Amino acid sequence: MSNDNPLLSTIEAAAKKHSTEASRHKMLHRSLWGASSIISVLVAIATAFDFSLLNFPSKNIATLFAIILPMVTSYIVLRSPEKLWIHEINIRNQLLDLHTELNLLIKRNAEYDPAIFEKRYLAIMATANKKWIEIKEG
Repeated sequence: MSNDNPLLSTIEAAAKKHSTEASRHKMLHRSLWGASSIISVLVAIATAFDFSLLNFPSKNIATLFAIILPMVTSYIVLRSPEKLWIHEINIRNQLLDLHTELNLLIKRNAEYDPAIFEKRYLAIMATANKKWIEIKEG
C-alpha cells in the first residue's frame, strides 16, 4: 500500500532510516560502555598484582590502560551514543505513528488532506534535526 502513496513511502523510509541509526547508536553505546568497564577491571588487576606480560611489568600495563580509559570515556561524551539512540527511537516512533494513522485513513477510504500529513511529517523531521544538533553541540 505504501508504494501507491508517495507520502506513505517517504514516511516509511524515514522511519527505517531512524531505526537503523538507533540500532547503530545502541551498539556503539553498549560497546563503549563494555570497553570502559573491561579496561577499568584490567587497570585494577594490573595495579593489584605484580606480574609481567610479554616482558611488560604490570605497572606499565596499568599505565597503558589508564591512558586508554579516558580516551574511551571522552569518546562516549563527545559522540553521545546513548542520547542519539534514544532520540532516534523517539523520532522513529513518531514517524511510525504518523504512518499508521495515514495508512488507516487510506485503507478506510476516508477523506483526508495530504498537506496536513506532509506538514506533520516535515515538523517531525525539523524537530529531529534541531534536537540532533542540540545533542551534538551539547
